[in-house]
Amino acid sequence: MSPISVIETPLFQRLLSRTPFSEYELLVLIATASSRYKTYFIDKRGGRGKREISQPTKEIKYLQRLLVKHELNTLPIHDAAVGYRPNKSILDHAQPHAASRYLLKLDFTDFFTSLKFAAIEHRLSQDTNYTYIERWILGHLLCRRIKRTGITQLTIGAPSSPYVSNYLLWEFDSLLSEYCAVRGVRYTRYADDLAFSTSEPRVLDDVQNKVRQNIKDLGYLGLTLNESKTVNVSTKRRRTLVGLTLSNEGAASIGRDEKRILRAMMHRLSAGTLNSTEISYLRGRMAFTHAIDPHYVKKLLDRYGLATIESIAAK
Repeated sequence: MSPISVIETPLFQRLLSRTPFSEYELLVLIATASSRYKTYFIDKRGGRGKREISQPTKEIKYLQRLLVKHELNTLPIHDAAVGYRPNKSILDHAQPHAASRYLLKLDFTDFFTSLKFAAIEHRLSQDTNYTYIERWILGHLLCRRIKRTGITQLTIGAPSSPYVSNYLLWEFDSLLSEYCAVRGVRYTRYADDLAFSTSEPRVLDDVQNKVRQNIKDLGYLGLTLNESKTVNVSTKRRRTLVGLTLSNEGAASIGRDEKRILRAMMHRLSAGTLNSTEISYLRGRMAFTHAIDPHYVKKLLDRYGLATIESIAAK
């Protein structure tokens, strides 16, 4: 791509006006952005292997956040997508399904890294007036280039990936939501976690086939289902969704086992037997629980004479 053709685009000029970089510095950052990543691995929950994290440098993170705030903020995102959105939480993913008798859970394989530059190019060409060169700039700034293959893709670790992934799945979510609405099925998606529920028997089998067909029809997404993680259950069995328990009374909660653990840790806190690491963990779990069940958190704090979650550290 010619440097002059990049500099002359309105997108480049807008970025230049909003950043502290010189014209040359911004041009170099765009040209090399897809290679400015540090990759490492963390353990998955439950000992299910390793998860690859690829974080861009601070300059690229800065540009990615700027793009989301000023350039991509008007792109369509479907209401069914509840992950990584302001004023939304996992409760918004779980609660709509709590009152239904049947629950289907599906999961995408390697969600973020399956979404390639080709998907960004396709959707932006459909939804925006960006020129090809501007779409090239956006692709370079939002994606990581894999050296061994030359493929550019979203990554876990880039601050823009959650927002961009929600946008890229707008057509998928729209088609699926329309299909489910006609059949009385509730549908929500939290990143790679898809949930469907109904009180009518055998309906969800057809929904699962529809998901597979949509993935095939929207081949630009490059997504596949992780069939080993498919779960289809009814109220006769314990139902969980993104770590929350769905009760037969139609509520989503952290579950009895988690409440028991929190009570035990609060008791140990009051007895002075928690170390600093355990106290930090307890504060995190209490903050998480507060987003799901604030009344239970208040009950625990009142019981042990604490006014706020933050006061746990001073106990």
